[in-house]
Amino acid sequence: MKYVIKKITGLIIALLIVSMLAFLAFEIIPGDPARTILGTEATESKVQALREEMGLNRPLPQRYGQWVTDFLKGDMGTSYYYQEPVSKMIGDKIPITIAMTVIAFVFILLLTVPVSLLSVRYENRFIDRFFLIFNQITMSIPPFFIGIIFTVLFGLIFHFFTPGDYVSYTESVSDFIGYLILPSLAIALPKAAMTIKMFRNSLITEMHQDYVRTAFSRGNSPGRVLICHAFRNGILPVITFLGVAIADIIANSIVIEQVFGIPGMGRTLISSISKRDYPVVEAIIVLIAVVILVINMITDLMYKVLDKRIEI
Repeated sequence: MKYVIKKITGLIIALLIVSMLAFLAFEIIPGDPARTILGTEATESKVQALREEMGLNRPLPQRYGQWVTDFLKGDMGTSYYYQEPVSKMIGDKIPITIAMTVIAFVFILLLTVPVSLLSVRYENRFIDRFFLIFNQITMSIPPFFIGIIFTVLFGLIFHFFTPGDYVSYTESVSDFIGYLILPSLAIALPKAAMTIKMFRNSLITEMHQDYVRTAFSRGNSPGRVLICHAFRNGILPVITFLGVAIADIIANSIVIEQVFGIPGMGRTLISSISKRDYPVVEAIIVLIAVVILVINMITDLMYKVLDKRIEI
């Protein structure tokens, strides 16, 4: 419980720092939300009147304190550009980004475990070399380019889906998940390649440990030793990488949403930045930070569950 309380305290402090940096960043970035809303032809008096109405003329600490207080109460503010509650604007976008993140993460797990085990089981043979070459190629291609290839190949050539013909989860859950398969796979492939390489190397190291030689001396088959003995210790360094991979998945989803025309939080974030819609941007940044920090905390706790020797 002391460790959990310590991690939660650190999470809260980190969130405050993230929110503060996000709030301060838009004070430094050139651009005036009031000017953006009214247009370049608006008079200075109208701009100042709108700034006063939006509360932009108040001191920065006062505005930040009010924003944090309202956020803790569940009020994320009102969009400058659309004049709608931010929670309503991004409420429909959150499930889309979460779904794509979960599907991409599942793809990483489905690819990493069997490929790594096969590669170690047949080390230095044809199948191992094939996976190593394929991994190197996949790691060198950025997710957005894989997304473009998928769009051209499966959308324009084979017509497996219609690019841009997004189906909302409120209309059809199956069609919604089906449309997210290729975007999620585009995000997952480079990360899966990195995870496979890390897991393979970790397993190979474990297979040369004394406890593995002892398992072999007791008559266990190579497959049983690999899965029942080396797997648990070999997966430990991969868990940390998977926790970090979640952050990369969310970051890459911002770009992939543009490629496939998915109306998730990524498109909303980019659109809001261009419109100087700061309340929307700040809310999305904080929500993403919450997800990443919580996942990192869960990753640390899993270490203790998998290896009792680790002191936390």
